[in-house]
Amino acid sequence: MTEPIIALIDPDKRVGTVTRVSASSIELTMPQALAASGQRGLAKGATGDFVFIDCDQETILGRITDVLVPERQRPALERQMEIDANAEPQGRAQLLATVNKSTHKVTRGINVKPRVGDGVYLADGGALATAIREALQGEIEPGKTERLLVNLGRLSGIADASIAMPPEKLFGRHCGIFGATGGGKSWTLSKLLNEIVRLRGKCILFDPTGEFAGKVSGAKEFSFSKANDDQPLARFPYRQLSEIDLYALLTPSVQMQGPNLRSAIKSLRLATALRKEPLRYAVKAMEDGSERFAVGKRGFVEVRQSGVVRKAGNSRHALSLALIELSTELDSHFCDFDVHLLSDQIKEECVKQHTNDTMGSYGTHDDFALGTCNSLNVRIENYLSSPEMRCLFSDDGVDICKEIEEFIADPIQHALVLSFEHVSFKYNTRELLLNTLGRYLLGLARQNVFQTCPLVCFLDEAHQFIGRSIGDDTNHVMLDAFGLIAKEGRKYGLTTTIATQRPRDVPSDVLSQLGTLFVHRLTNDRDRETIERACGDLDRDAAAFIPSLAQGEAIIVGPELPAPLPVLIDRPEKGQQPGSHGPRYQAFWGKS
Repeated sequence: MTEPIIALIDPDKRVGTVTRVSASSIELTMPQALAASGQRGLAKGATGDFVFIDCDQETILGRITDVLVPERQRPALERQMEIDANAEPQGRAQLLATVNKSTHKVTRGINVKPRVGDGVYLADGGALATAIREALQGEIEPGKTERLLVNLGRLSGIADASIAMPPEKLFGRHCGIFGATGGGKSWTLSKLLNEIVRLRGKCILFDPTGEFAGKVSGAKEFSFSKANDDQPLARFPYRQLSEIDLYALLTPSVQMQGPNLRSAIKSLRLATALRKEPLRYAVKAMEDGSERFAVGKRGFVEVRQSGVVRKAGNSRHALSLALIELSTELDSHFCDFDVHLLSDQIKEECVKQHTNDTMGSYGTHDDFALGTCNSLNVRIENYLSSPEMRCLFSDDGVDICKEIEEFIADPIQHALVLSFEHVSFKYNTRELLLNTLGRYLLGLARQNVFQTCPLVCFLDEAHQFIGRSIGDDTNHVMLDAFGLIAKEGRKYGLTTTIATQRPRDVPSDVLSQLGTLFVHRLTNDRDRETIERACGDLDRDAAAFIPSLAQGEAIIVGPELPAPLPVLIDRPEKGQQPGSHGPRYQAFWGKS
């Protein structure tokens, strides 16, 4: 470590003396904190200032949270302000971390307790920034000459106190960005994205509003449901949907529709398996284009030319035997069948299970079952033809799964932006699509795809997607893909960064997994309380600054940080600033 140049303690910056010590804070005298008439610039010590408490070999880093004049001196203060005020202001400071005097090493926690009478000094910006930077430095990898650092900004109120973190300490335990509208949340997200690109990392942004279109340097971009300029149309292949997703969409009734839907899915998988080369059963082609597969000596299974399994009048024994013998190939939780044949296959499932004509065969069509399943078939056909669902069931656009795999394999590509701007809320399409994409990424992670290529996935407006469910009471899907990534993705090299203006709507089990938090201005009490509960380092004293944070200012909290740090995030470059402005009244109102 290089020898520190700037001393931590500067006698000229003394602000007071410790008068009381509690477990996490001190009270102190602040004789020079009074802004006397004509001498305001000479005052020392204000709320929010960082201070060093001199404890011999160690110093304690603190932050002033309160400054006040004792109540007994207040009546005379106004009369004295114009002459020579003799009030004795007092203050309170929160204890943050321990700094070694000789090495300037910052460690979490309070290793030595201050004592009454210890001196308190304003923290020098250069010394403080250097100490914090050293505490945040990661190890240099073998074969590399320098550490990779994500530049964030500078400590609030201190000039030239820049702050940077290695990516493993920033993203390694997941990350959260919270803030009310106008607090700078989107700019922080843009800053982190473009820093990853600068460091030649890998990141995927799920953009619900389209405000990041063209704002991420060198990013490959796609749009669902409708193409944009420079954003080609993409689709998610429905065969990657899970069966439970389909059930949540179709909401079949338990009595008749659910069993027939399940049976139809099995039959369509069976038709695919029977036709798969090499053929396992002898096949006979019929004049109408259908095929009959002889299964043992129990009869045959008939597959129509379209790919639908015909049941009425055919052998029930042969079908059951084929399902047993091909059970391994049919065992899947994905929709790996032709969903466009689903309604036709459901009609084939609506048959009587027995017939008096031939033992072991299905009977004729069951009109009652057909009538009961009619509403299910209508829903299926409606979804398949609906423009709102084209991002899932249409063949238009590029296969986003293939694009993601190519992006991961391409060492030149560093950012992928997926726009949900045109994806409808109708039928819960937006929530289902995003959750399915998250599940797909988690599946890749479990295959160790990201072990040598760590990926950070960013989710904006996370409150719209996390912690919700779709479907009815019988068939519902928890939108838990990003929650699972937060819980288990880290060990596979997949981490997430969620951004939201409503942290209270994010489940507590997800919040508890987030390591580094960027907390911008939050005015809602419940939101602040949620953040306090989720992060033990952010106590009530530190949280008191949150409602008054300036635009672009954030308190950064995390297990790798020595203390909660107020940081003014660097403004993104002009071409990287998200289009998150509100209505432009001045531009468009007032025209004749």
